[in-house]
Amino acid sequence: MKVVYFGNNLFSSCLKYLLDEEHQILRVYKNSSAHDSSIIDKLCEKNDITICEHKPELSELNDLISLGAEIFIIAEYAYLVPTTNVKYAINIHPTLLPDGRGPTPLPYLIKMPEFSGVTIHKISNNFDSGDMILQAKVLQSANESITTLMIKMHLESARLLKIFINNISKYYKSARPQINHSYWSKVEMSERVLDWNAPINEIEIQQRCFGHIGLIIKLDHALWITSHLEFINYQHTSLPGDVAFEDDSLLAINALDGIVCIHKRSIFAMPV
Repeated sequence: MKVVYFGNNLFSSCLKYLLDEEHQILRVYKNSSAHDSSIIDKLCEKNDITICEHKPELSELNDLISLGAEIFIIAEYAYLVPTTNVKYAINIHPTLLPDGRGPTPLPYLIKMPEFSGVTIHKISNNFDSGDMILQAKVLQSANESITTLMIKMHLESARLLKIFINNISKYYKSARPQINHSYWSKVEMSERVLDWNAPINEIEIQQRCFGHIGLIIKLDHALWITSHLEFINYQHTSLPGDVAFEDDSLLAINALDGIVCIHKRSIFAMPV
């Protein structure tokens, strides 16, 4: 099939699958350079595929359809793709829709694993709202983190896309509408700020939700981002936020009922 692909690293397994199956990728659209697209970049370079960062205009997409594009595949893409008369147009979303519409669902899923899964649905005039085609539940472990969940989503999305492509007409025609949906708003930066007065169990959940993105910590009246923390419950007599230990590689800070250990190699200054 002739494919136009829209997406970034999370579901890049889908682009790799399409290439392995020798589908013709007419063009790839990726998110802006603020997002990590390293896997997509390498796949496009290796296979001599045109890659674009801009939001495509309707006329541009119609030109690709005139060149034979049969399917638009959207997988972790920031822009709403205009509706066209392309034969197939799908989005891959990392929740069990209709629950969990929204741009940053993975942190929510750590707290609500019952909605953890991948949905392939038709695109529509609104994000994540098109008729549902296929779904697969992604089971979570007791201590699942956003990092490990991302890897599961990465693998499961390609498996589900393969099932869809192998019987595309049947599945596309049998799509069903979404009813009684829920929307999860974009995660605010304030939700990533670590509170030294919080109990260790809450900090641990916060780390599982945002560790890969980076937790925000306040040290010496400055904000820093860290992606790797270790925790221990410990009844100390110091104030939360006080330094318990520091050397060239490790920083330990007192929390309400324990100690948070921060590997300095994982700390960098928060961009202004």
